[in-house]
Amino acid sequence: MGPLTDGAVRQPTHQRFVVTGSAGVDAVRHAVARYADRLGADARFAAVAEQAAAELATNLVRHAAPGGWILARPLPPDSLEILAVDRGPGIRDVATAVAGRTRTPNGTGRGLAAVRHASTVFDVHSRPGRGTVVLTVMMAGHHPSAAEPPPRRWAGVSVGIVEPCGDGWTVLEAAGALTVAVVDGLGHGPNASIATDVALDVLAGHPDDLDTYLRRANAEMRHTRGAGIAVCRLDPGRDELRCLSVGNVSARLLQAGGQHGITSFNGTLGLREEPPRVKILTYPWPPGAALVLWSDGLTSRIDLTADARLLAHDPAVAAAVLHRDHARDRDDATVVVVLRNGPPL
Repeated sequence: MGPLTDGAVRQPTHQRFVVTGSAGVDAVRHAVARYADRLGADARFAAVAEQAAAELATNLVRHAAPGGWILARPLPPDSLEILAVDRGPGIRDVATAVAGRTRTPNGTGRGLAAVRHASTVFDVHSRPGRGTVVLTVMMAGHHPSAAEPPPRRWAGVSVGIVEPCGDGWTVLEAAGALTVAVVDGLGHGPNASIATDVALDVLAGHPDDLDTYLRRANAEMRHTRGAGIAVCRLDPGRDELRCLSVGNVSARLLQAGGQHGITSFNGTLGLREEPPRVKILTYPWPPGAALVLWSDGLTSRIDLTADARLLAHDPAVAAAVLHRDHARDRDDATVVVVLRNGPPL
């Protein structure tokens, strides 16, 4: 995943478009055109991106009655990420559909084949009777014949009930380790978003220093309405994960031996002069492990073993499935998936 724009720390929020008819398809197409313009992309890329978005949105209308939704965001400096999500009947034969081998001229496969051709990253997760998630990441200047990029190790979905979203997340890479954080600003809208920005900006200053982070963040957030947060430092060199979690953000670790909840402590950053009393806990981070963090816009009881193949997919697809199946739909909702390279679970 490329660098963020203008040195920004916070990952861009997804915009959600409910698609049940032609009006929804048009809304998606126009939004993607705006994203391409914000990225400074040329007319050819904009046209290809609009067409791919329209294909995915149209498939929702045709095959996922009563439709579904598109999650879209720009990924500066030069990419767009689009997820088509539904609770429809699923795709019986994904490989055939993606290859474009369908019996009817207007079948799903023609649209998916075109989207795949336009994509730098492409993935599909589908379960009969449960629905489908299709991912495309389109990069300006990427040629279809170019070498396929390495699998992404992390991604997330963040959707607000109003704009700007009060939730936020980041992944910071340095010295072979990752620091991942999900922040849930109290309430919704601009004031919640400001609290989230402050928490993430403080983390970006010293992403390897969890020991003093709470005190530093609490001091800077005293003028905000406060936030809950989970921050994890993932060090593959030590096969170790260090995590601090306070408030209403959950985290779960999946390893070959099963899944383990990461303890969250009571409190809220920024509300009192002294930060909440929180312990930094250490967990194994072996090859093949996965970490999932989510705000309380999703239900707290998420079983990462319920779908054995979910975490074999791109982490954005996994995040979108978890968001679809567990979001409460009355609060900002964020879920982030981080995968450790290595043998499959």
